[in-house]
Amino acid sequence: MKIAIFTETYLPQTSAVETQILLLAQSLIRLGHEVLVVSTDVESEECYLEQHTLFGPAKPSDTIYGQTGQRTKLNRLKEFIDDFDPDVIHLFTFCSVGGLGLKYALSHDLPLITTVQSTHDISEGFYGRGVRRLLGKRLCQSTYRKALAFSDLVTSPSQKILRKIRPLCKHRQLTVSPLCVDTEQLREKAPDGEKTEAIRRRLGITGKTGVLFVGTLGKDNGVDALLDHWAALCKGQNKLHLAIVGTGPQLDELKNKANLLGISTRVTFAGEVPREQIPLCYQVCSAFFSASESDAMKAAPLEAIVSGLPVILPKNSACAELLVDGVNGFAYDPETDIEKILHNFASLSPEKEAAMKKLVARTMGNLTLEEQAKSFLSFYALTQKHHYKTAEKLE
Repeated sequence: MKIAIFTETYLPQTSAVETQILLLAQSLIRLGHEVLVVSTDVESEECYLEQHTLFGPAKPSDTIYGQTGQRTKLNRLKEFIDDFDPDVIHLFTFCSVGGLGLKYALSHDLPLITTVQSTHDISEGFYGRGVRRLLGKRLCQSTYRKALAFSDLVTSPSQKILRKIRPLCKHRQLTVSPLCVDTEQLREKAPDGEKTEAIRRRLGITGKTGVLFVGTLGKDNGVDALLDHWAALCKGQNKLHLAIVGTGPQLDELKNKANLLGISTRVTFAGEVPREQIPLCYQVCSAFFSASESDAMKAAPLEAIVSGLPVILPKNSACAELLVDGVNGFAYDPETDIEKILHNFASLSPEKEAAMKKLVARTMGNLTLEEQAKSFLSFYALTQKHHYKTAEKLE
């Protein structure tokens, strides 16, 4: 099968969506299928093909992606896509590249599948002021509505998002899709040594019990609420230290908030950590903690569980669907004694912590990259079946 995947940004970007697409593309290719990832490059004025990726020119923009495809030049990508001759179009974006993919699918009467990772980005992923921001937001929302209306299949890793978007999808089929994570890399355990000590120093947890958060520092991830929780929790827990990995538009604001709350010595903003070092972050910490109540399914909690790191999440977050409460983590509400949960983690002996992490990892033991890719292959087959069945009815 030939699959064309459309995403606004791709390598060397490192967001959860881009990582998911990379892993999905690599896994599909290993299974014998052909993949063309269509994206943009802010450093190029020309369209070019590099291995399985097709790039079009982009310009910097005040959006969650940091760049927007130059729409007039993106049209030149159509010739490359024609040469690839896809069987299925898969949208992961609703901005400029998503608009291109949608138009291509409709004009060529191709099966179309859309994956909605987040609805927050569509309404809140545009920054700055003025007409340009308003126009970009309207174009994105227009593509979003059309994609949901015309797709043969709509997927999301989040049940909450599927319930929210169902009214926009008319008669279209909706289904939960996997959130691809690198299970092989996450399950590799590095022996204690220079690398693990270096990552402990970077996270500020040498000699302490590390509590980890990984993600973009934006409103959707609720890091401001996480700091409020931490200010209340860490007063009687001198051994606990919060390590925040990631960067984003709220970084400076969050650092200032930590200072105002008087917890700057109990929190480390570690910045952007290379993707290949993220498994080490999970390995050296004792728990993953998030205050995000987002509808979106986040990759980091799933990665943490696969690594063996227990997670502490709000009960009404999409990621709470991952939990086997009390086994691979805890779902909390305002009445939950989070301080007691964290104290229990801090008091574990190294032997008991190792045993606990094995138990946590076992809850995702059947999750593999191959199985994740096979799930999408079944979705592609369903997309084709639905598309051509509908076409027969129209004839």
